[in-house]
Amino acid sequence: MARPTRSQILEAAFWIGFAALAYAFSHTFDREIEIYRFGASGWPRVVILLIAFAAVCQIFQSLRESRKNAGRAVEQIAETVPERKLEDSLRITAVLGLPVLYAALLDISGFYFTTPIFIAAYLWLNGERRLPWLIGVPVFIYTVLLTVFTKLLYIGLPIGYVRPFYDFSNWLLVLIK
Repeated sequence: MARPTRSQILEAAFWIGFAALAYAFSHTFDREIEIYRFGASGWPRVVILLIAFAAVCQIFQSLRESRKNAGRAVEQIAETVPERKLEDSLRITAVLGLPVLYAALLDISGFYFTTPIFIAAYLWLNGERRLPWLIGVPVFIYTVLLTVFTKLLYIGLPIGYVRPFYDFSNWLLVLIK
């Protein structure tokens, strides 16, 4: 039976480790909320568990793809392996580091300013270069997130504490309501 590559295992291990660490940190703000029975950490934990689930699904998908490719000749596989090791390593590092940077900037610049930039940057790092998609997809996802969290669930998202970001977040919240 074919196995996933080392980089596929490392990527899935990173995301599972990230989810485990985030889940552990979610206990620092786990407080009861009178109107929400799952507490303050309920939704973050759902997102964290979805990250872990996606990482596990990624491993199973890699296994399935490996089985499909197991019958191919070694020469064919060698032809498809890219030789740009350093470039690929830098891209993978950037893709894995971008969510960490996003989380670090969330307190400073807030969700409302940082999220669309994060989504566009993530698309670009994953190879999307078409401008309509780099603008349209983040706008769509951002609109869905704002609608779900601010209009439907009334969940306060980080607004940032640095002056221009704070002002932008407040302006946007007034505009939404």
